Amino acid sequence: MKPESPPPACLLHVYPMGGRLPEGTPVDLNLTRGELIKHESSTLIWRTVLADGRPVCVKIYKRSLWAWSTRRFTSFRVQREFYGLSQIEDLGIPCSVPVFWCRGHFPPYGWAEILVTEWIDESQSLGDRLKTRPEACTSLDLSPVFAATAIMHGAGLLYGTLTTKNILLKGSPESPAFVFIDMPRFHRFPRDIRGTRMARYDLMCLCERLFHRYPEDKVCLWLSAYGIPESEKDELFTRLKRFRSTGFLRRSFGMEFIVRSGLTRFVTFFRRTFSQTQQPSSRKQPPGNPQLKATR
Repeated sequence: MKPESPPPACLLHVYPMGGRLPEGTPVDLNLTRGELIKHESSTLIWRTVLADGRPVCVKIYKRSLWAWSTRRFTSFRVQREFYGLSQIEDLGIPCSVPVFWCRGHFPPYGWAEILVTEWIDESQSLGDRLKTRPEACTSLDLSPVFAATAIMHGAGLLYGTLTTKNILLKGSPESPAFVFIDMPRFHRFPRDIRGTRMARYDLMCLCERLFHRYPEDKVCLWLSAYGIPESEKDELFTRLKRFRSTGFLRRSFGMEFIVRSGLTRFVTFFRRTFSQTQQPSSRKQPPGNPQLKATR
C-alpha cells in the first residue's frame, strides 16, 4: 500500500469559537506560509504565522461527518484541550498558550476541528529527550513538574494524558523549563482531587517512563514535591512496578473519568437548583403592609 501523500497547503478561512480573538470574527490561517510537522491519517499539525506575525501551531483533526455531528452533542477534542490549557494558564503553570479553536468543514480536509496555540521555540518533548539523550538527562530535576501537577490537582484539574511526551523541555538539563501541552482528556472538578484514584492515575502515567530510568530515591524526591506522604510511597512504588499504560486501560479510565465528570456536573446542578427553590417559609412583610389577623 502506498503511503498517503501529504495534504496540500492552503489558505483556511475560519471562525474562532472562543479564545483571545473576537468570537465569530473570520481569521485566515495561511498554511502556505508554514511547515507541515506532523502528517497522519486523521491528524495534521502545521507551524505557521498569523496575520499579526505571531508564530502559532495549528492542529487539524479530521473527522467523518457522523463523528463530527455526534461531537456537537458532547464536546470536541479541541474544545476540551482549549479549556484545559486555559485553566492551567490561569494557575500560572507554563503551557502551550491557546489562541482559539474552531470546527466546521474545511476544504480540502473535509469535516474537522482545529486548535491554534502559540508556537514554542527550541523545545523537545521530555519523552524524546529521554530517548535521544539519556546521558544528558541524568541530572535533570523534575520537581517543578510534580509541583505543578499538585497545583493542578489541588484546583480540581485532571490532566488525563499526563505522560512525558506531553511535557516539553526547554533549555539545558541544568536549567530546564517545562511546558505542558496536549490535554484532550481534560476534566474539571469542583474540588481538590489530590489523593483520589483519578490523581493517582495521572501520577502513575507520568512516573511510568521515569521509574525505569531514574533511581528510586530520585523519584521519591519528586513525589515529595507533589506532596505524597512517606507512609504512602512504598505502596505507590509497588504499584508503579506493575503499572503499564495500555490502550485498554487508557480507554477504561477515560470512560470512568467522563462518567465521574458527568455525575459531578449533575449533582452540582441539582444542588444549585434545589438551593434556589428552597426558600424560607416565613417572610418579613414589607413596610406599610402589616399582616392582618382574623378577629371575631
